[in-house]
Amino acid sequence: MPLVVALVVVGLLLLFMWISVGREPGPGPADVAIAYEHAWDELDFDLLFDLSGPELRDGLRRDQFIAAKRSAYATAAKRARIGARITVETSIAGHQTALVVTQVAAEGGAVRNNVMLDHTSNGWMVIGYSLRPETETAPPTASS
Repeated sequence: MPLVVALVVVGLLLLFMWISVGREPGPGPADVAIAYEHAWDELDFDLLFDLSGPELRDGLRRDQFIAAKRSAYATAAKRARIGARITVETSIAGHQTALVVTQVAAEGGAVRNNVMLDHTSNGWMVIGYSLRPETETAPPTASS
């Protein structure tokens, strides 16, 4: 009898854990945008491929994408990462798309980027990435 009770308790705990993990929403669009910026800063092309949607992969398979990026940034890799400080200036998320404005600050100054994301079955993917012009202001946040 104690064995049956123990098995039932273990089964209920496993069911609870399975449901809890299944309901975890995963990283939000701001988290993915920061990870994408860090991947560029560290020239981590494996992670860059994983975070990029097909729109940013140049029609290349994973191995081709990584080889092309490593080749293009071969001289930059010798100087190591720039050590940028990356912050989220604004994040606007809809049900399927999001815009995250990041600020990337390094020793030489700071730039702002528009990071467009799409929500897929695997989570948020970066589908667009562009430098934000200095004259363009950030969209108002919900607290403004």
